Amino acid sequence: MLEDKIRRAEASLFEAARLDVDTTMVDLRRTGLRVRVLGFGNGRPVLVLHGVTQSAAVWTPLVSELAGYRLLAVDLPGHGLSDPAAYRRGEVRSHTVELIDDLFEALGLETAPVVAHSLGGMFALWHAAARPGPTASLVVLGDPAVAFPGVRVRMPLSPMTVPVLGSLMLRSPNPRSMYRRLLAQGLGGHGVEAVPVELLDALRLAARRPGNARTVAALMHAINGFRRPRPESTMSPDELGRVVAPTLFVWGTDDPYLSPEGGRPSIDRMPSAGLLEVAGGHAPWLEDAAGTAKAVARHLGDTGFPPG
Repeated sequence: MLEDKIRRAEASLFEAARLDVDTTMVDLRRTGLRVRVLGFGNGRPVLVLHGVTQSAAVWTPLVSELAGYRLLAVDLPGHGLSDPAAYRRGEVRSHTVELIDDLFEALGLETAPVVAHSLGGMFALWHAAARPGPTASLVVLGDPAVAFPGVRVRMPLSPMTVPVLGSLMLRSPNPRSMYRRLLAQGLGGHGVEAVPVELLDALRLAARRPGNARTVAALMHAINGFRRPRPESTMSPDELGRVVAPTLFVWGTDDPYLSPEGGRPSIDRMPSAGLLEVAGGHAPWLEDAAGTAKAVARHLGDTGFPPG
């Protein structure tokens, strides 16, 4: 079965990285979903949220370098081995706020730092604007999906916004070489060249799960047009001003969706946010895991969460 192949690919990945990982299936009260959480390391708990079409396994290069924290990496709905979700236009924001409320509650976190990438970064920002308090400190890696004005939806994401076509595209069997090219196109930079085949397999197999393909296609259609984000996805200046958690953006200079300079006006509207520009594309930790881990640890430490 596909799920067994995903688990075997992940087991090989974690073994090669010499990581001890524990797996928990968590039932969420508000959204009624069951999601998987991978636990890495020991220390202060940190909630970790991945990007679209990815899974919690994508954090393996980063967690190998980030010691002193208990990293709780979630498979978002319709990703990895979590339940699918039925996303609809106009309802994604409210669903996301409930989802992250659920995660804090189910994981026993009254307040905690959050590290997030792309879609996960947008979800974290939406939640932090709506619920000041639970997110004690925030690190966003790469452009936070379509949360900021100026983002363009581009290949290979744009076809996923088209009903039916998006699901068929995601479910199509892709050999490793083709999937690596698609991932490189989607993330930019040169980090994908060094991604181990075990991680490629874990990601490409998970994307093919029928429920995952339907979820991602519905989500992409709900938040994006073919080339531009839907207006309701982008945060207003007032909303950005309500993100009071100290926030660091670690942003690649070659991010294909929005440049760091393009994101700076939105960052400047947040009361306690800073921008660290780094060489690379949309996923900085795939380019430089050690450097990204150092930036994350420094920000968490400076905001009251040093490694334990």
